[in-house]
Amino acid sequence: GYIHQSQSGIYTLMPLAQRVVTKITQIITEEMERVGGQRMSMPSLLDPEAWKKTGRLKSTGSELLTLTDRKGAQHILAPTHEEEVTGIVKSMVRSYRQYPLRLFQVTQKFRDETRPRAGLLRAREFIMKDMYSFDVDQQSAISTFHAVEQAYRACFDRLGVPYIVAEADSGNIGGKLSKEFHFASAAGEDTVLTCKCGYAANEERAQGRGAQGVHVYSMVGDEDRSVVVPAMRRPNMLKIKQVWPDCGELTLERKMGEEVTDLRRRIALAGSSGAHKYLVDSAVNGLEIDRIEDIKVAQVGDWHTAQSGDACTKCSTGTLESQTAIEVGHIFYLGDKYSDALDLLVQHDGKWLPVQMGCYGIGVSRVLQAAAECSSSSRGLRWPVSIAPYLATLVPLNGNMEHATSVFATLSNICVDNVRVFADNVIVDDRSYLSPGFKLNDAQLLGIPITVVLGQKFKQSGHVEVQLRVPRLELGTCVAGVEVQGDGYEYKAFVHVDR
Repeated sequence: GYIHQSQSGIYTLMPLAQRVVTKITQIITEEMERVGGQRMSMPSLLDPEAWKKTGRLKSTGSELLTLTDRKGAQHILAPTHEEEVTGIVKSMVRSYRQYPLRLFQVTQKFRDETRPRAGLLRAREFIMKDMYSFDVDQQSAISTFHAVEQAYRACFDRLGVPYIVAEADSGNIGGKLSKEFHFASAAGEDTVLTCKCGYAANEERAQGRGAQGVHVYSMVGDEDRSVVVPAMRRPNMLKIKQVWPDCGELTLERKMGEEVTDLRRRIALAGSSGAHKYLVDSAVNGLEIDRIEDIKVAQVGDWHTAQSGDACTKCSTGTLESQTAIEVGHIFYLGDKYSDALDLLVQHDGKWLPVQMGCYGIGVSRVLQAAAECSSSSRGLRWPVSIAPYLATLVPLNGNMEHATSVFATLSNICVDNVRVFADNVIVDDRSYLSPGFKLNDAQLLGIPITVVLGQKFKQSGHVEVQLRVPRLELGTCVAGVEVQGDGYEYKAFVHVDR
């Protein structure tokens, strides 16, 4: 198997899973270094004082795993390292000439999940790659954000699982710009809305235009604030709290059809008295948004939760479609959220200003399980070639174990573009105590892309049976003069190998 549950939300990676993680990590490391990242290793035990300064000790709350040592000092088991790396840069960087900096690590992280579930997708201990960028000004920081986004696309292209890049909410990490990377899967907990024009956003951030009519919501405990959204659409609390952080529960005040004259009159009256404040959704039809924007008590914006079937706001013809997905990566432009709180300043153009930051995460252990979820079926796993624990498994049957060594050597020495692609990528099933059927079934369940079977035909004529199980692989009935049989999921052929 691949993983073993040690406790609720805590897993041991078995040898096959560790090989997958090693390959994922290697791809990520290469792409981060290509974009200027330098790998480092920060401690897992963090001082909570910096977290108090940024406000995250309180805002993260019970998700933080903490411990107290024998001297009574409190420590945080790191879920992320923004505060730590900001302190390191502050203590070591002296001049603007030392920027930009891009520092990353691949390490264990910890989160006190209320209800660990879905294996590695929602675990209490997990492996993550996190990179942090430091620039002297906003323009440079946003350029870094886009450069790292392209590096992420290169990573996920190489991982070999189809992915979605979606606009996202920054959440407790903070910042002003963020994007998520998702694998589409029924096992996911996120909903992503996409359009054929290329627009994609997490449900929390997506924008769309819905049905005619208006719903007006009032804030419980504060009758002087209301939210106006399209009919049959829910107010989006994440968006609303960006401008009203103290906003609590909202209750439906009234429903209105296409006739919204009375509502326009109410908003205009509020503008003259200043007694009532409104958040007015720009997707509401008939409210003469241009005129409402001039009323100081009314703030026009996107305040509702879009849903599947809404018209896309980015193009004139598309509609939004929803997909369940697994988040495997998230990138943030942080601005000065951490540098300002922790006094990381740089003198540039004659002024002392907070350093502009970004952070960029990939859930390595999440990618492991998410890739398995996306490539599994009732017949077993089908790992993408780039991250499969082994490219090939050699299965000797019918007393052919004595020939396994020579076939193994033949496979290991195959070169493609002067690269021995199978070197350290072939495993031999030498479990002589198991039946042939069990071995073949196990090879399929484990999802190793190529199975080479030394069966009766190998004894008779030196032909091995090659079974291919590679996602999105399409082969014809004849390849390089060899007859191929397959059903789109698995392909089989007999290939001669010198004994």
